[in-house]
Amino acid sequence: MTAPPTPDHWHCYRWIGERRTYDDESTRRPPHLITHNIPPQEWKQIAAASPAFMASDVPPLEVAHWLLRPARTIKATFQEPRKASAWYRDQVTQLTSTFMTDHDKNPTRQAERFAAAEDRLSWGGDVVGGWYLRGTGFASAHVVACSANRTRPTIPCPVLP
Repeated sequence: MTAPPTPDHWHCYRWIGERRTYDDESTRRPPHLITHNIPPQEWKQIAAASPAFMASDVPPLEVAHWLLRPARTIKATFQEPRKASAWYRDQVTQLTSTFMTDHDKNPTRQAERFAAAEDRLSWGGDVVGGWYLRGTGFASAHVVACSANRTRPTIPCPVLP
């Protein structure tokens, strides 16, 4: 058995919007359910077949599908896992005061979340965070391994660092 690919870099994504928008799954998934890896060109064709998916900046249902979206949705790119982890930590810290629940604001829980994110990125994984905000909002911050992603290694990179 071969080892999973080690990513060259990580792309970072952030979204803040209305829960109703987040709950509408139609723009959060490409037009076909793919249960296996397919060649890079097929990924591009599938993504292009769904203009609503490609135009949306709402987090996709599958984390690796961020890589199908246009490069304009990328908020930052890092080649070092520690820098990607720091970006994630900064995003969550900026959002914390708007979180709906005290559970999500808890400093001990936050420290655990940050340690887990740093660990996951160190071995080439993705980091996903999503929080309900006061009022009717939702926020997410994702760090997605690219070139290659462990769960979808054949999805082509939207842009090299």
